[in-house]
Amino acid sequence: APDESEDIIAAAQCILDREYYLVREVDRYLKHNNFLHLRKKEMLYKKWLESVLEPLLQKLMEKMDSQSSEEIEKRRAEQLSLYLNYCNKKGYAALEDYDPSEYDPFFLKTHTDCWKVSIPALQDPLLQDIERQFIEMGIIYQCETGRPCSARELKELTELLSLLPLSRQWMDAVEWLKIPPSYIASEAHRTK
Repeated sequence: APDESEDIIAAAQCILDREYYLVREVDRYLKHNNFLHLRKKEMLYKKWLESVLEPLLQKLMEKMDSQSSEEIEKRRAEQLSLYLNYCNKKGYAALEDYDPSEYDPFFLKTHTDCWKVSIPALQDPLLQDIERQFIEMGIIYQCETGRPCSARELKELTELLSLLPLSRQWMDAVEWLKIPPSYIASEAHRTK
């Protein structure tokens, strides 16, 4: 009987050793996987920084440096003198009855060309997967129908095949801003 219990203890110890080894290997794999995931995020951020943020900041800095503080001050002084001349001429300045040919109080708000920055299309690494999906869908659609699909057809197709059919994931910024804040897309949540 003592030999039998030693064999059982040895077999149990062997099973425990295998289990410990398996747990240790799985733990090591998960740590390595987490490290790779973190590294991937760091690399994606670095690519985004180099291909999106830095060119954008560079263009902004060039635009800001192209205008001297004297030019900005001159524009402000010009607007102030127009305002003062208008007030002296009319005796008052009211937004309800101003004449834009004489004086436009919204000039600096409506004529923002001096502040606009034009930049070329940026190669955003965060959008590369979505762009790749668009290209693949277009190729699949062309293979199925025998004709190339337009960007509008492709957009409609992606909205139909969306994981969340009523979501806003395929909207651009202009469409997003047109939606009222209280709007909820699902039929169940709409109030009448």
